[in-house]
Parts: sequence; structure tokens; C-alpha cells
Amino acid sequence: MARGTPALIGVLAVACCVLVLVNGALLLLLAPAGALSEGGGSWLWSGFLRVISPAVIARDRGPAPYLAVAALMAFGGIFLMSTLIPVISAGLQNQLARLRRGRSAVVESGHTILLGWSPHVHTVLAELMEANRNQRRACVTILAEKDRPEMETAIRERVGRTATTRVVCRSGDPTDPVDIAIVNPSRARSIIVIPPEGDDPDIAVVKSLLAVASSQAAHGQGGQSGQSAEGGRRGQRGQGGQGREGAPVIVASVQEAQNLSVARLAGGASCHVISAQGFISRLMVQMSLQCGLSAVYTGLLDFEGDEIYMQRQPELVGRTFGETLGAFRTSCVIGLMDASGRVRLNPRHDTVFRAHDQIVAISKDDDTVLLSETVPIVDETAISPPDVPEQPGRQVLMVGWSRHAPDIVRQLQTQLPPGSRVDVIADTDLTGAAELLTGEGEGEGEGGGDGGARADGVAEVSFRRADTTRRDVLESTGLGAYDHVMVICPNERDPRESDARTLTTLLKLRDLATRHSYDFSLATEIADDRNRVLVRAAKADDFIVSSELVSLCLAQLSENPHLSQIFDELFGPRGVQISLRPSVGYVRAGAETDFYSVTAAAARRGEIAIGHRLHDRAQLPPDYGVLINPDKAERVRYTEYDQIIILSPGIHGDV
Repeated sequence: MARGTPALIGVLAVACCVLVLVNGALLLLLAPAGALSEGGGSWLWSGFLRVISPAVIARDRGPAPYLAVAALMAFGGIFLMSTLIPVISAGLQNQLARLRRGRSAVVESGHTILLGWSPHVHTVLAELMEANRNQRRACVTILAEKDRPEMETAIRERVGRTATTRVVCRSGDPTDPVDIAIVNPSRARSIIVIPPEGDDPDIAVVKSLLAVASSQAAHGQGGQSGQSAEGGRRGQRGQGGQGREGAPVIVASVQEAQNLSVARLAGGASCHVISAQGFISRLMVQMSLQCGLSAVYTGLLDFEGDEIYMQRQPELVGRTFGETLGAFRTSCVIGLMDASGRVRLNPRHDTVFRAHDQIVAISKDDDTVLLSETVPIVDETAISPPDVPEQPGRQVLMVGWSRHAPDIVRQLQTQLPPGSRVDVIADTDLTGAAELLTGEGEGEGEGGGDGGARADGVAEVSFRRADTTRRDVLESTGLGAYDHVMVICPNERDPRESDARTLTTLLKLRDLATRHSYDFSLATEIADDRNRVLVRAAKADDFIVSSELVSLCLAQLSENPHLSQIFDELFGPRGVQISLRPSVGYVRAGAETDFYSVTAAAARRGEIAIGHRLHDRAQLPPDYGVLINPDKAERVRYTEYDQIIILSPGIHGDV
């Protein structure tokens, strides 16, 4: 029984052979004349028929002892057949149950593997389906500690039709190398480790990375990722995402920044790990200070709109980077990647393209990165003279506190202009919060958690403890004096409780802003992305930040790992930044011009124009007037309220 159905069938087959031989021997003994006349082969065949079909004895003729033996053989055959049929039936049922459990081995190659299960799976899977829309035989395999029917049902309900992508679900432990072998990681294109739900998901992520590394070592795969980025995301589909030694690209995210190094060590050189909280913190700051920036980042991170591609353009060899900015009508060049794979966004505009350099461009697809057939003519009369107006100080209110809140405050201090102020109000003990900003144990804020501090930045910071879900507390802060309000989700509580308090605060802030006509931007962080649909943004200056953006980033990296360097620059504290600037700083108000002229005006300031936001569409969802990578030949009459989307060193040039 322990050997399974094949062993049982083998035992029954041996028993059948024994019965056939016994039948033949008794035939020779009891009816030798008949046996000799039939021949050896004939009496063996007749014995076999008596075993598998007892009705054959009705045709038997001979002495009584012979007929008695034939009857016994028939009864033995009945016993064998009645045993064989249930054995085969049970074996088939076990095999079907095994298939339903999702424990059969995957034979796919060039597929994407998702390890783990959480609400992130649906977002990542939807993005991968969009990325594979022009592929005929794409496959995504999911390995998680859930029943296969349960996973398939959830995907049908949350994601819907999978279009050209086939989704294969398997049940198993994503931290066990034996179970990971089921999804055939050695022949996968890329592997995405999905952080599970729970108090400490980073432990499970690191264990999954170690299990993948163990599986790669068992198959003799290296950890170097050397995928060529030429051709962009869809152009790479035929090449696969594997490294020089056949190792798939591994992508993961950890909750805490201090776990980044250990996760990267566990995953190896082909592993790309991002810090979810650090990523969300930087987005919170940038989107809060730059109204409309959420639509820009969402458009760049998902696969539905324009995306970032890397391509080799031999025609550009010998030309400077500045000359390429206006050389593409339907694409925006934002950087270059040299032969070593190093990516630089907005390099010096006198940088000369070499033979093996590739451009980094924003475009609709990889086949739309095409040089313009005609030389554009810049309208010099429409370009405004360079003018950098002094920015007044801004007032920021942070409602709530969490482990990553000090990082948010430090970034605010770095990016806010002189004379700014950050006020923190939270229903938690803020004792020592000021010291966290400097890491040196200095500053005020002791004695109950109220007080002020000025760390390394230019903005003054104050702290106050109060119940942020109470309407009177929010009214007492003087909301009308603030330019930006940020609602921070406390991660020390249960996610459901944290989101409940956050949503309560958000709804009251929205109501107060509507009743009193307050004009502040409102950025809200939620823990569970499923709650985002409950409180969708009401306008461009009111947006929700959740882990969905992290999922979009993971999907992008799995398709093109070279985007890791680009994301480091865009979302890192010291890299380039995307900002929205008044259009009058680049073109004259009321002048009708094309985007070639806007691009030229930005280039003279050492910047790159990648789009615009038109004021007359600023309140129209889903893009709120934001257009990335516009047709450079299309003429637009810019007003003083319109904005140009700029890729620059930073809001104040100090980041």
C-alpha cells in the first residue's frame, strides 16, 4: 500500500500470472490429452481468459476434477478483477486529488514565478498580464500555502480574464526548496517574492530568497544578472529575463530598510530588493509637496501607459545628450546606459554618446522609440528667459506617527525651502521623537512628547500628542494655515485597526476642507490596499498612498531589472527628481507653441521636460490634466496656471 497504485497493480498482475500457470499445470495433470492437442500457447491463453473472464468456463468440457479446477480458477479471477478495478479507481482519484491540490510539477519554461500569497498578488498579476498582452504563450506560476482551487477562484474574482497569460497555481511552502522545485525555478524567466501578511513579513521573504538560492545552487546556476535591456520590456520578452549563467531575475520587497542588506545577501547578485516603507515614505513626501505628481508616478509604474525603455540607437553615436532631447517626436529621452550597464538620468548635456551606449526613454512602446524624420524648429519667441523665483516657506501638518515617520520628517526637512515648518500631531507617545531626527539624542521634545526641534534641515519641527480621530482636535490645529497635510498610518497596531483610524481621520479632514474651503494637499497612507477603493482620491491634490505602488514596482523590475537603477535615482534621497514647475518659467503665457520648444527651454536650464499638466483639465480624473510624453509637434497654448513636468536634480537642487 505504501508503494502506491502501480505497486498494487503489479502484485495483482503477478497473482494473475500465477493463476494462469496453475491452471495450465492442472490442465496437464487432469486432462493431458486435451492440453497436448491444444498446444502450450493455446492452453496458456485459455487459462488467462478463465482468470480475466470467468464466463469462459461455460464452454469447458472434460472430466469433473478438471471442471472443478476451472471453477476455482474462475473464482480466483473474479477476486482479482474485483480487486483491480477499485485499485485503479482509487489511483485515478488520488491523482486527480493531487492535481487539484496543485502538487504536480510545472513543465513550463520562460515563465514568471510568484512565491507567496497576499493582496499584492492580484496587482502584480494584473500588471504582468498587461505586460504579456502581445505575447501568445506567456505563463505566470504561483506557489503559495493555499489550496489550488481557492487561489484560482480568488484570481477569477479579483483579476478576471487572464487574456493571453496562462496562470498556473501550485500549493506549497514558498520557503521550502523542495516545494519551490515544483514550479521549475531553474527554467523561469523571473521570480517575484510576494511579502506575506503578518507582523514580520521580512522573515518569510528572506527565507524564500534563501530557498531560491538553494534551488539555484542545486541546478548549478549562477547569481549574476546580465540581461540586456535593449528593446525595452516587450522587446526583451523573447530573450527572457535570465542572467548570463541562466539564473532568473529575482525581485522582492522588505518592510523595514534595515533588512535590505540581509535580503540582498540571501538573494544573491541577481536579486533586486526594495524597501517598501522607504519607497512609500519617499513617495509620500514627493507627492505631497508636488500636487499632481501621483498621476505621473502611477503612469510610469504601470504597464498601461507610457513606460521606460532602453534602446541602442547607432544614429546617435557622436552626438551629445542635449542634442538627443529633441530628436524623438513620440519619446522623451531621460538618460543613458553605458556599456557597463550603469544608468545615468539627466547626465551632463554635453555627454557624448558612444558606440555601445543606450538611450533611456519614456515611450508608448519599444517600437515607438524612433528618431524624428525632420529637424525640429525651436520657437525662440515663445521661450521665457531663465528665472528662478524664490520659494516661500511651506507649512506641513503630519497627522499620525509610525516607525518610518522620522524618515518622512527628515526628507521634508531636506526638500522644504527655508522658513518652512512641520507640525506633528499623533495619538502616541512622542517622547524622543526629536532625537530620532538627528540620531544624536539632542533636541527638545521631552516631557510628555510635546515640543519642537530643528534637526539638520531648514524646517522647524514641532510635536503634539492628541487623539487625531477627534474632530475638535483637527479643528484646533488651524488647518487653513497649512499647505500640505499628510495622514500617516500607524504600523504598530493591527492593520485593520490602523486603517480604520486612518480612514476616520481622512474623512473628517476632507469634510473640514470642504466646509471651510481649505486649499491644502492631502496625502494619506493606508496599510491594506483593499481599503484604497473605499476612499478614492477626490481630486489631484488628494491622493492615497498604499502598497499598490510597491507591487507595480516589483512587476516592472521583473520585466526589466535594469529599471532598478532608474528607480533608485527617481525615488532615492540623493537622485534626480520629478517636479511640476509653472509653465511661465519656460514659455511665455498665452504663446502657442509645441513641446519641442518646451524641451529646448528646459534643456537650457540643465533639465528635461517630460510632460505637462493643463489647468483646465486639472480636476478631471483619472489623470487630472497630467500628460506624460506628449507629441512634441502638437501645439499648445499654455496659460500662467499650466505646469511643465520636469526631471531635475531636486526641488531645491540640494538632493
